[in-house]
Amino acid sequence: MTASFNPAAFSAILMGDESLTIACGDMLLAGGHEVRAVVTRDDAVRAWATEHEIDVADDPADLVQAAPSADWLLSVANLRMIPQSVINLAAKGAINFHDGPLPRYAGLNTPAWAIINAETRHGVSWHVIEGGVDEGDVLVQQEVEIAADETAFSLNSKCYAAGMESFAAVLAQLESGALDRTPQDLSQRSYYGRDQRPGGMGFLDFGKSANALCALVRGLDFGSYWNPLTTPKIAIGDHVLCVGKLAMSPDGAAPAGTVIKVAPDQITIGTSTTPVVLSQITDLDGGGVDLRSLVEIGAGLQMPVSPDLHVAGEGQWRASLKAADALGLPLACAQVETGLARLPLAGTDFDPVTLAAAAALVALRTAGVSDGVCALGKEKTGATVTDWLPLHVQAEAERAFADFTADMASHIERAETSDGFARDLLLRDPDLSERNRPEIGLTLGGSAIDGCIATVALRPDGAALHYDRARLSASAAQMLAARLETAFAATRSAASCQDVWAMPAMEKTLLDSWNATKTPFDPVTIHAAFEAQANKTPDAQALVFEGESLSYAALNARANQVAHSLTAMGCATGTPVGLCVTRSLDLLVGALGILKAGGAYVPIDPAYPADRIAHYISDSAAPIIVTQDALVQGLPVHQAEVLCVDTDTDLKSAPAHNPDATAGAEDMAYLIYTSGSTGTPKGVMVTHGNVANFCTGMDDRIEHAQGAVWLAVTSLSFDISVLELFWTLARGLKVVLAGDESRTMVSNGPIAMSDRKVEFSLFYWGNDDGVGRKKYALLLDGARFADAHGFNAIWTPERHFHAFGGPYPNPSITGAAVAAVTQNLEVRAGSCVAPLHHPARIAEEWAVIDNLTEGRVGLAIASGWQPDDFVLRPENTPPENKPAMYDAIDQLRALWRGEPVSFPKQDGTLHPVVTQPRPVSRELPIWVTTAGNPQTWKEAGEIGAHVLTHLLGQSVDEVAGKIKIYHQALRDAGHDPADFKVTLMLHTYLADSRAAAEEVARGPMKDYLRSAAALIKQYAWAFPAFKRPAGTSNAFDLDLEGLSEDELDAILEFAFQRYFNDSGMFGTVADGLARTEQLKRIGVDEIACLIDYGIPSDMVLEGLKPLAEVLAGANETAQLAEDDFSLAAQIIRHDVTHLQCTPSMAQMLVTNDEARMALGRLEALMVGGEALPGPLCQTLKQATGARIQNMYGPTETTIWSTTHMVSDATAATAPIGTPIANTHIHVLDDAMNPLPVGVEGELWIGGEGVTQGYWRRPDVTAERYVPNPFGAGRLYRTGDLARLDADGIVHYAGRADAQVKIRGHRIELGEIEARLAELPGVVQAVVSTVETGGSLQLAGYVTSQRQIDPETARRALARVLPEIMVPSFIMTLEAMPLTPNKKIDRKALPRPERRSDRQGGIPEPKAQTDTHAAIATVWGNLLGVSDIRADDNFFALGGHSLLAVQAHRDLRAALGATNLTITDIFRFPILDALAAHLDKGQGTDPVETPVTPAPDAAKTMSKRRAMRAGRRKEGV
Repeated sequence: MTASFNPAAFSAILMGDESLTIACGDMLLAGGHEVRAVVTRDDAVRAWATEHEIDVADDPADLVQAAPSADWLLSVANLRMIPQSVINLAAKGAINFHDGPLPRYAGLNTPAWAIINAETRHGVSWHVIEGGVDEGDVLVQQEVEIAADETAFSLNSKCYAAGMESFAAVLAQLESGALDRTPQDLSQRSYYGRDQRPGGMGFLDFGKSANALCALVRGLDFGSYWNPLTTPKIAIGDHVLCVGKLAMSPDGAAPAGTVIKVAPDQITIGTSTTPVVLSQITDLDGGGVDLRSLVEIGAGLQMPVSPDLHVAGEGQWRASLKAADALGLPLACAQVETGLARLPLAGTDFDPVTLAAAAALVALRTAGVSDGVCALGKEKTGATVTDWLPLHVQAEAERAFADFTADMASHIERAETSDGFARDLLLRDPDLSERNRPEIGLTLGGSAIDGCIATVALRPDGAALHYDRARLSASAAQMLAARLETAFAATRSAASCQDVWAMPAMEKTLLDSWNATKTPFDPVTIHAAFEAQANKTPDAQALVFEGESLSYAALNARANQVAHSLTAMGCATGTPVGLCVTRSLDLLVGALGILKAGGAYVPIDPAYPADRIAHYISDSAAPIIVTQDALVQGLPVHQAEVLCVDTDTDLKSAPAHNPDATAGAEDMAYLIYTSGSTGTPKGVMVTHGNVANFCTGMDDRIEHAQGAVWLAVTSLSFDISVLELFWTLARGLKVVLAGDESRTMVSNGPIAMSDRKVEFSLFYWGNDDGVGRKKYALLLDGARFADAHGFNAIWTPERHFHAFGGPYPNPSITGAAVAAVTQNLEVRAGSCVAPLHHPARIAEEWAVIDNLTEGRVGLAIASGWQPDDFVLRPENTPPENKPAMYDAIDQLRALWRGEPVSFPKQDGTLHPVVTQPRPVSRELPIWVTTAGNPQTWKEAGEIGAHVLTHLLGQSVDEVAGKIKIYHQALRDAGHDPADFKVTLMLHTYLADSRAAAEEVARGPMKDYLRSAAALIKQYAWAFPAFKRPAGTSNAFDLDLEGLSEDELDAILEFAFQRYFNDSGMFGTVADGLARTEQLKRIGVDEIACLIDYGIPSDMVLEGLKPLAEVLAGANETAQLAEDDFSLAAQIIRHDVTHLQCTPSMAQMLVTNDEARMALGRLEALMVGGEALPGPLCQTLKQATGARIQNMYGPTETTIWSTTHMVSDATAATAPIGTPIANTHIHVLDDAMNPLPVGVEGELWIGGEGVTQGYWRRPDVTAERYVPNPFGAGRLYRTGDLARLDADGIVHYAGRADAQVKIRGHRIELGEIEARLAELPGVVQAVVSTVETGGSLQLAGYVTSQRQIDPETARRALARVLPEIMVPSFIMTLEAMPLTPNKKIDRKALPRPERRSDRQGGIPEPKAQTDTHAAIATVWGNLLGVSDIRADDNFFALGGHSLLAVQAHRDLRAALGATNLTITDIFRFPILDALAAHLDKGQGTDPVETPVTPAPDAAKTMSKRRAMRAGRRKEGV
C-alpha cells in the first residue's frame, strides 16, 4: 500500500485482536501515518503487521521492554486491560474503540445486552483512555439502528461497520492536534462486566412476554462466533436443552409454559402473551434430541430454580481446553454391551497425586501424543455445570518424573478451588467442540466422569478403572488397566516419564502372539505349481478370453513352446524378459513361458506412455521382449530381441513338453515397477519363494471349491494380478480374462435378471359397477383371465363404511367367489383387518376357501387404518390395534395347525377352541401389510411372515432399503429370505402408447388420491408451489380445508404425475417390463397389480392383455449378446464366483445397475490397492452376499500382507486386518520402538514376503529395507500409518506423507472423504488440496447421477465436520480419473472453481454494467470464485468480515468510489444490489438485503464447532 505525504502525520502503537484492527491499520497507513508497533494475540493481525514490516508483540508488557516511542496508542477491538506503563509510551495519549454508546453501555458484550434490553438503537464510541474503564472523554460516537430481527451477530457487524466509518473522524481530530472531547455524564452510566450473565443463566421464563423471550434468544445468538454469555435454555424434566431459534407462533394463546405442539425438532409453548415456537434444539453437549420422547402436548414447562454459576474462572478453563487437543482413547470402538464396568487396580498404596501423575502419563502414551488435555473429575453442582475440568498434560520421554508430578500437583490444587465451567461452553466457542472433550479422565475420590470412555478413579479405599462398555471392550479395558498398574509400580523408582509409561509385559507378549504366523509352505516356483495342477486336471478349462479358451493342458503346452524358444534365445535363470502384450490368451502364455524358461517377466502395459515403456525396457536391461506382431512397431527404440508370441512360426514347431526346471525359490520371478514417492518408477525384485509364501497365505484366507471361476480384471503391471492369474491356475480355478477395453466396461446396457422370476397377481380395491351381479363382474372376469394367463393370485380387500372399496367388506366371501371360477390361482385377503374380527371366525372362513382351492389361500393381515372401522371391535381401537394384530397372527397360526387356542367366555373363564373345517394346507401363509414403517418390516421378518406393501408414500429406493431390513430380520430369526415373499401392490394400466395410458388413468387416479387425505398432504408438502404454513414441520399437520379447487387440482395433478412416472405400472408393455426389472433388482418377489380404481371395466379387461405380455416377458430366459464382454456380462455368462478389484473399480461396479446386480452372484470379493471407505463397504454389502475381504500390502512385501473379512461397515475406513502366513507387522515410532496397541505409527512389514529390494537401486533398497531388530531377516518400511486395535487387527490411517495442514491444523483427508461420500446422491468422493490466493484449501470431488450443489454439500458437511475440514470447493465429475491400475489418479483431478449453481426457474439477472464487472473481479480475486453472477451473495460465496474490509478497500480503489462505506458491503451483499447502489444515477435506490452468511451459522451445532483460525473473533 502506497501512502501519500501527510504534513499532519503522526505515529501510533496499534493494539487489538480483530479484523477491525487491520481495517483501522490500513486507514492509518493509507493516510500517511506511521504504525510503530502492533500488540496482538491474533494470527491474522500478526500476519498483517509482518506484511507491513511492523514490530509485533504478544503482550502489552513486552512493549515496555522494547520502549517504542509514538504519539498515540490506539486500542481497536482490544479486550485486555492496558497497563499504565504502556499508555505512558504514547506521548499524546491513548484512544479506545468501544462497541457501545457511552456512558449507558460501558463494559463488555454491549450489543448483546442492548438487544436483550429491547433497545431500538445502539452505537459505538471512540474515547480517550483515562480514569476508570470506559470513563474517558468521548471523541466520536455513531449510532446504529437495532432491527426487529437483530441478533448479537448482526448488531456486532453493524458496530464493526460503524467503527470503520467513524474512525475517519477520529483520524481527523488526531491530525488536527485538537481533540473534540465530550465528558461523559457518569450518572447515566451502566457497566456490563465480563462475568455478568442474563438472569437465570439463559433459562427461558415463559411467564414473560413473547417479545422479551425473543429478545433474549436473539441477544444470545452470536452466529458462528464466540458467545461470551450463555445459551438460551429450557428444562424438560431432568433434561436441560439449548434453544437455537425462537419465532412467534400463529397458534392461539395458551397458559404460560404450556406445550401446544411438539415435533421431533421444534416445540410450541405458551407465554404471557403470544405462543412461541422454539427450534434448533440440542442437548447441552450439542447432540440432537427427539422432543416427542421428552414431553407431551399439554405439559407445563417451568423455569428451574438454578443458582447462578460463578463464571470468573471460565476464561482460564477455556484457555486450557484450547491449549492442546483433548486426549482420545484409540483403544475404543463400538461394542454391543452397554453400561459401565469397573476394574480394580493394584499397586495404589502411594500418594494420590503421584498416582494421578502416573495415570496422566499413561493417558498420554495411550493417546500416542506428548501434549493433551484429560478430564479431571469434579463434584457436579448442577445440571448446567460440568463434572470435570481440563487437565493439561505435557511430557516428553526424558522429562523428570518428579518435575511432572510437581506440575500435576499445582494443576490439581487449582482445579479443587474452582467452580468449574458451564456445560454449554463447548457449544459457545467455535474454537471448541466435542473434539475438545477428553475421552479419558481421572478423579481423586470420585467415580466415572460423564462422557469419558474411561475414568481412573483414585480413592482412599482403592483405585479402579471405570469404563463405558458400549465404547470399550473388556480386553481393551484390561490392557489399559495393565498399563496403569505397570505405571503405578514404576513410580517407586522412576526417574523419567518414559520409565512410568513403559509397555507392560503382557502387552509385549500379546504383540508377539499376533505375529505368530509361522506356517509351513512349499517354496515351489510359480510355473511348477501350475504344471502340477495341469497334470491333475488337464482337460479342465483354465483360461477364457472373450470367445476363446484353453484347457490346462493346452495352456501348459503353448507356454512350454514359448519357454523352449526363449531358452534358445538365451534366456537363463533370473533373466529379465519384457512382456508387452494385450490382454488375451497370449498374456498368460507369454508370462508362463518366461517363468518356465527360468526368466523373470517384466510387465509392460502397451497402453502406458512411450517414455514409461522406454524406461522399463532400458532400466530392466531386458535382453528379450515377448510381444505381439501388432505392437512391435509401437515399441520405443531398444536393443532387445523380440519374440512375437502370436505370429512367430518357430513356436508351432517348438517342443510342447515341460522344460527342465532351472529357477528356484530364491530366483526372481518377476520384476515389477512401482512409481514410488519420487515419481521415478523403481523395479521391485520378487522371487518365486516370495510368491509361494503369498499363495500359502491366500490358501488360508480365500475360500474356493471345485468349479470356482475368477474374473481377472487387473493389469499385469499391477502386482495383485499375480493372485488373479497364478494362484488361481495353481489351485484349479477357471480364469476369465477381461480384455483391455472390457475390464473397465462395467456393463454394456440393460441385462435382464434371467434367473430371477417374478410373480404377478391381480389386486382389487373398490370399483363399484352398480347394484347386482354386475358389481362383481370385473372381479370374476379378471380372475378368469388371470387363471388362464399365468397369474398366481387374486387379492381382495376388506373395506368398511366407505363408498370407495364398498363392494369388499369381507375378503373371505369375495375370495370364495373367486375360488368358484378358477383352477390355478391362489386366493388371498389383501388385507384382512384382524383386529376387527375374532381369530376363530377368520380361521374358519378361510379354511373353507382352502378346501375349495385344494390349499391355495393366503392372508395379508393388517392392523387397520380407518378409525371408524373399530366400531366393529372398539377394544382394539388404535393404539391397541397393532398388538392385537400380532396376537391374532399367533392365534390364527395355531388354530390353522389344529392346536387348541383358549378364548375367554362371558364369565372370564377360558374355553379352548379347535376350529372346523380343517384346512388342506399345513401352515397358513401370512403376509403382514405395511404402509412403509421400517419397524413393521422388521417385525414381519421376526415372526416369519411375508410382506405386502405399496408405493403410495414411499419410493422404490425406500422400499429397497426396507427389503434389506426385512431380509436381515428374517436371517436373524433363523429364516431363509428365499422362502419368503415381498409383494408390492401397484396401480396398473397398460395401453398401446404411454400417452393413451396416461389419459385413461389420470381421472380415476386423481379421484382415488382425492379420497386419501394422508397421501394428498404428503404430495402437497412436496409440491414446489405449495406454501407451507408457518410453524408446521411435517405433512400430516397440514390443514388443506382452505385450498381452492384449482389449488387442490394442481396438487392432485402433481401427485398423479409423480405416481404415473415413478410409482405405478403404467404406460406400454416396454414400460411394464422396465418397472418389473427395477423391482426384481431390489428384491420384490411378486407384483400385485391393482386394476379396479375407477377405470371402466371393459378398458380394464382390455388392459390385462398387455399386462399378460409383461408377465411372460419378465420371466423369459434372457440371452446375453455374444459380443458383450462387459464385466457384468462376464460374471453372468461364466457364473463367476471370485473377483478382485480396487475400491475405485468396486465403486464403478456398484454405481451401475447391471454390474451391481451381477455382483450379487459372487461368492467372494477381494478389494484392495487403496483405502476401502466405510460407505463403499456398506454399498457393497447391500449389493452382494459375497464374502468381502479388504486386502492390504505393498509390492515390496509381495502383493497382500494383511487381509480382513469385512463384517460391518461402521468405520470410516475398513480395517486391513491381520498378517498372512509367515508375515510380521510392526507399528513403530520414529526410533523404531514398538508403539502401544491403539497408537498410530508407521507400519513396517517383515517375513517371507519381503522381497529382494529394488533393481539396481542399492541406496534406495538400504533406505526402505532395514535389518529386523525383532528377529531374522529384514523389515520393509511401508510409509503407511496404522494402528493395532485390542484384537490385533490393523487399521490403516493413511500415508505418513498424506496428511495436510490447513491454516495450521493437521487434517486427515480420509475422514473428510468418508463424510462426503455419505451425502445423498454421492457415489464416490475424493478430497485433495489446491493452492488459491497463496493459501492451501481443501477441494472435494464427487461422482453422482446428478449435479451436487456445492453450497448445499458444504452446509451438510458443516453439520458433521469442523469448518476447517469443510472443503472450500466441491466439484461433481462424471467419473474419477484412474491410473492404469484402476486407482484414483489424484494428479489428474481438475483444478476446481467454486461456483454456486443457479436454481432452476430463476431468470438470469439483467445485463451487467462496468460496475458489475469491477465488483465481480474484486470478489473473484478475494474469494477464489470464477463466473460471479449478479445475484450472488458475497457471504454465501465464502466472504466474512475480514474479506469485507478487503473488498471495501479494493472496490474503492478499482471504482474510485470514495463514497463507498464498509457498511455498504454488509447492507448490500448481493452484487446486483451493491452495483445499483454505486450507480445511483441508473434508477431507484436498491432495496437493502439483510446479511445472510452461508451456511446459516446459528442453524446447527456444527457452526459452533468451526475453527476460525486467523479470525477467531471477527465481528464480535
